[in-house]
Amino acid sequence: MGRWLLAALFVLVGFPALAQTPPTWDEKNWNPKAADGDIVMPMPCGGRMVFRTVETPTGDGSSGPLDDRQVTLGITDPETDYIEHSRKDYLAGGLTSRDGRRQFLIGKYEVTADQYAAVMTEQCPVPAAAGRLPQVNLSWYDATNFAERYTEWLLQHAKGTLPRQGDTTAFLRLPTEAEWEYAARGGTAVSESDFRARTFPAPDGIEAYAWVDGPRSADGQLRPVGLLKPNPLGLYDVLGNAAEWVLEPYRLVRVARLHGQAGGQIARGGDFRTAGGRLRSSLRVEIPPFDPATGKATRLPTIGLRLVVSAPVSASLARIDALRAAFAAIEKGRAGETDPLDLLSRLAEESTDPDTRRAVEAIAQALTTERTARDEADARSAKSAIYAAATMIRSIRDLDRRLGPVKARWELAEKTRSQNPADADEWKTLYDSTQQALDISKRAYRDILVQTADDYDAARLAKARDVLVAEFEAQGLPSFVRFAKLFVAQVTDYAKTRRDDDAGWYRQLVE
Repeated sequence: MGRWLLAALFVLVGFPALAQTPPTWDEKNWNPKAADGDIVMPMPCGGRMVFRTVETPTGDGSSGPLDDRQVTLGITDPETDYIEHSRKDYLAGGLTSRDGRRQFLIGKYEVTADQYAAVMTEQCPVPAAAGRLPQVNLSWYDATNFAERYTEWLLQHAKGTLPRQGDTTAFLRLPTEAEWEYAARGGTAVSESDFRARTFPAPDGIEAYAWVDGPRSADGQLRPVGLLKPNPLGLYDVLGNAAEWVLEPYRLVRVARLHGQAGGQIARGGDFRTAGGRLRSSLRVEIPPFDPATGKATRLPTIGLRLVVSAPVSASLARIDALRAAFAAIEKGRAGETDPLDLLSRLAEESTDPDTRRAVEAIAQALTTERTARDEADARSAKSAIYAAATMIRSIRDLDRRLGPVKARWELAEKTRSQNPADADEWKTLYDSTQQALDISKRAYRDILVQTADDYDAARLAKARDVLVAEFEAQGLPSFVRFAKLFVAQVTDYAKTRRDDDAGWYRQLVE
């Protein structure tokens, strides 16, 4: 009797009936390519879903909870500029790691047919090969409903699985366009130039990473998840196979910004019917939410979904207070009686004419916007300076290590010059060119160090350094982490003393 009541209860709340022991899911059914960093969450019917962490480093947190990361999305192409033109967007993960880094979680694979059935049907699916196909033929509303139902199941049956943020618990939803494209491009696991490329780095050709149209790839068929290679963040089938619903409605692009009209829903990433040459990380397609022919929500055999884990912004009263304080600090910009924003604010308050007050407030808003844009440009410039210096340190170290052996070979060749003068001349030329390249690199590095000390204060440099360190760590470049920290330390020391120390700097660079 108790078992019957339990089954009835699950039916009433809309979850799969679990009156009988659910079948065991082999790991290949939910994680065919297990890897370090996988985050596994339980599902109904004994299933599992795997997520990957996506870091969104924003620096040292000097702007508090309003810190975010500027990213460049889209691509410049006359054929698609009105749809995908390159534009700036901003991103900050809704979760915070123990060490204070902003991040979000995204599905490692597209949601499969078995995973969808485990949440949305009353009978537990029997795991099978066909169940590893992405779940398609579902509307945008079906996709959001799946995220809702799965979140409810986790909250009711797997307490503690979803991370907590302040006083609130995280939840599952569709990714925003910015989240989806940032993750698809590789996030901080790739360089800035690779991030802005047409697709994430695919050294073995795009068909090794994405199911696309053609007999050597998908051949007109949807394929099981996880069979090909992943993108740099460890995400599978993020391009090709099934296109994926995202959260917000479709909007066109009006020269570097989104247009104001909101339209239908958005499918991202292309699918198994997309030609490989047309596949790109910026690919976005508008889908009408409803099909007039059927009178129902649009469902297509090429569109599925991938979930993200995020959290509410206003996670606690303390968080709300921090948000309010951060906004006030950014709006004020700089303290002091001579701050133009302070003067405009007082002028607006003292004005008795409504039109004058509105005009002054509009000027203040424009000044705030300009100041914010300038500060963001300074942050990007500081980051570029550190990146260039780290690259130059690498070059200096390589040249320094090469110079000694080249000099030894030249000196040896000089001893036998009478036997082979051409060999001695070649080694002398190589030595001279190596020494010249090293001298040029040392002078250039000194110029960057001194100029950076003139242009940026310690707080700005520290914030830019922290962003770069997180990116270098994500890209597996520990030496560049060390170089970035060393450069900022040398700049900071020089800014305090204003004393040149070329020899000391150089010793630190080549140690």
